[in-house]
Amino acid sequence: MTITRIFGAAGIALLCSTGLGCAAMTEPDVRAYLHEQNAYGEIKKGELQKAESELRLALRDTPREPTILNNMAYIEYRQGHYQKAIGLLEQARVLRSDDNDEPYIMNEARILIAHHNYRRALALLSLIKARHVWPKDYQKIMAEALLRNGRSAEALAILLTKHDLPIEKSQLSNR
Repeated sequence: MTITRIFGAAGIALLCSTGLGCAAMTEPDVRAYLHEQNAYGEIKKGELQKAESELRLALRDTPREPTILNNMAYIEYRQGHYQKAIGLLEQARVLRSDDNDEPYIMNEARILIAHHNYRRALALLSLIKARHVWPKDYQKIMAEALLRNGRSAEALAILLTKHDLPIEKSQLSNR
């Protein structure tokens, strides 16, 4: 487990500010996290080249981190390198350490739809369709892929489906 996953951003900042964890600042995970945070700032400013440089530094420290690959895919997409972006998202999906592949599938499907590769987007989105809980915006993206594949009745059915929402802990205690 990485130090950023254990302590989170606030925990790392606290460790560094108190001097308790300054020695840990040399850990690759922490360096990668800091580069990733710098990249977010550069993306917000529209400085994609600088953001890409920061993300490359982060990848050097943690080459198997799917969130960094996801952010690299965003930059590649914005720079017009669609196939490269899709490749990075596919790589992120393979490297993830948990079962949550939905963000990568959704981002890849968005790119595929934007570039009129509707059948591939539909096939990819179908991986999520059978799941108990659908991610935010799934219905909209899936409906668009279905419409673009000439399946308007299915698109309407997807949009009208009330899919199970995750149960919150507070709801469990009331049962």
